[in-house]
Amino acid sequence: MVKYLLSNFSLDMVDSKHYKPDVEVISEEEFNNLKEGAIPVMGNPAFARLFNVPCIKSYIKLQKGDVALVVGTDGGKLDYHATSLPDNLSLKYKKVEIVEAEV
Repeated sequence: MVKYLLSNFSLDMVDSKHYKPDVEVISEEEFNNLKEGAIPVMGNPAFARLFNVPCIKSYIKLQKGDVALVVGTDGGKLDYHATSLPDNLSLKYKKVEIVEAEV
């Protein structure tokens, strides 16, 4: 199992037709606890700055058992050059676990 810290998620990241994402909305506290040890793959420099991780634009393939911790915004789009979260935006958090697809 590999755990990733992401600023977006796409179904194209899932490795096989035999797997599916199990998506759960989580709290900021849960997110902060789970992100320990996660590999950051944040292609958006503003999110990378907010979380003090390197901006890494990389293609990943999620396998069965992998977990993606996905952070996004609520209330609009985060400016690419932002160094802090504007007052009109808040963060939202999701945990995506890759599980076996039901046949």
